[in-house]
Amino acid sequence: MHALLTPLPDDGEECERGELRYRERIDSIPFLKGAREAQKALWATFQDLVKALPDYNTSTLIVRIETTTDPLMLWEIHQELERRGIPPIFRFTRNDDSGQMRFVTWLADLYWHTRRIDAPEKVYRSWKRLFGHADDSWHEKARIVFEHGWGRGALATYCTKGLCLTDNDRLDLMTIKTTRQLARQRQLKQSDEMRFAIASYATQHPDKTGKRRPNEITRDRCMIWKTYLLADQRDTLTAQMVTAIYGEKMTRLKVQQQIAAVKKAWEEFGPVRQENP
Repeated sequence: MHALLTPLPDDGEECERGELRYRERIDSIPFLKGAREAQKALWATFQDLVKALPDYNTSTLIVRIETTTDPLMLWEIHQELERRGIPPIFRFTRNDDSGQMRFVTWLADLYWHTRRIDAPEKVYRSWKRLFGHADDSWHEKARIVFEHGWGRGALATYCTKGLCLTDNDRLDLMTIKTTRQLARQRQLKQSDEMRFAIASYATQHPDKTGKRRPNEITRDRCMIWKTYLLADQRDTLTAQMVTAIYGEKMTRLKVQQQIAAVKKAWEEFGPVRQENP
């Protein structure tokens, strides 16, 4: 039904020579649901698991995004986070263990964006359908767009042009990222070094009130730092997302204070060779 040997790059940007992989068959969400429904016992179990998703806290659901191996469950988790108003960029780390999982991850981006704006006047006619109701034909059109973009080895560029995305549009997305977002996420790969720096600083500069222990300060500052980078260093959005995801009441001023402490920790204890946070 679908091409099995189309070159697939490792990320949503253009790949370099020698980085091509080959894509397995990609199926749409309605196709996957139909196949699951045909197995009545599995479908009943799956439905029970989906019904339980609203009972999970948001941070737990985000962890499950990275660990689930079922593309249908991955989609349902994204749908639950969509209902909670959590932009895809904060559903980090993304799940792209296979072509099918990468498709679902990208589909969450597409769904988020096209549910929130009307099709721009200058959008290509063939792409306008993606701004409509997300029925079976919408899902099939999305699958075709994904396969074509990956086949060209430049999905992010392809979708940016096709959907007429601005840089601000892309700030909410996890697979169609700007160059600046890619740089921010490279910084997140320094999380072990950052945690060490924050922990060392918290030990050397303990809470003057004595109410919070160094390990608690380290946990909170790491959480705020990660959210701050994913928020493209926007204080207000960081405060909103820390509150929404972790249930920790946060303000813009508190974000600014904690990030200032993180920067001091990096200056004092971080490797000199690394970028500033």
